[in-house]
Amino acid sequence: MNIIRDNELGGLMMIPLFVDWHIRRCNAKGCRERPTTIISGAGEGIRVFGLCEADFQRGNMEGGTNYDLEWDDFDAFEFAKEHTP
Repeated sequence: MNIIRDNELGGLMMIPLFVDWHIRRCNAKGCRERPTTIISGAGEGIRVFGLCEADFQRGNMEGGTNYDLEWDDFDAFEFAKEHTP
């Protein structure tokens, strides 16, 4: 499994990858946050996906976690832009 993160600039350098790989949200089921992390190579038949910081940290703890993933057309970046005063 490959984990791609940008700890230095708060994810700013990740934006081109999110765009190129069409990652628009955290793919943990039920989560609608912006992704901060890209996961690839998680298993056969599992495509590249994004995780928000909270879901990444949940899996980064001792013992890890199993994620239920979902893909839809929700765009967390656009949602945040439209709902930020």
